[in-house]
Amino acid sequence: MSSKLIIVADMQHLKLYSIEKDPLGRESVNLLENIESLDIHNRIHESVSDQQGNFKGVGASGSGEDHNIQLEKEHRRIKEIAQQVSGILQKYKHESWYFSAPKAINNRIIELLKPIETETMSRNIPIDLANTPDNKILEHFNNN
Repeated sequence: MSSKLIIVADMQHLKLYSIEKDPLGRESVNLLENIESLDIHNRIHESVSDQQGNFKGVGASGSGEDHNIQLEKEHRRIKEIAQQVSGILQKYKHESWYFSAPKAINNRIIELLKPIETETMSRNIPIDLANTPDNKILEHFNNN
């Protein structure tokens, strides 16, 4: 197993790569896991129920107001990503690891990790690399 890992995340995806070396010492990445959250795409009516059938939004009698639902979904997803990262770091032996997530969520994810997990993190890049082709991932960590 590789001694270096790369974890790339956004609100929908989490990808885990190992860094492999060929006999000539050239590094490449190998995709180990690709986790996709389908829940982030759900519309509000798919996540909550209006049992009384009288959802009227803001200005209603208080039931069914959705002003904080999106924020709560985002907070839950960030917490879920941090738990997935923790699980990966426990499951795969490594000496160091690199992380990338969009600037808006990067630090929020890192803050939820345990200090023992972050002490082996070599690089943290606050950009969205989740849709970057696998063969281009390593370039971002080697150039920064």
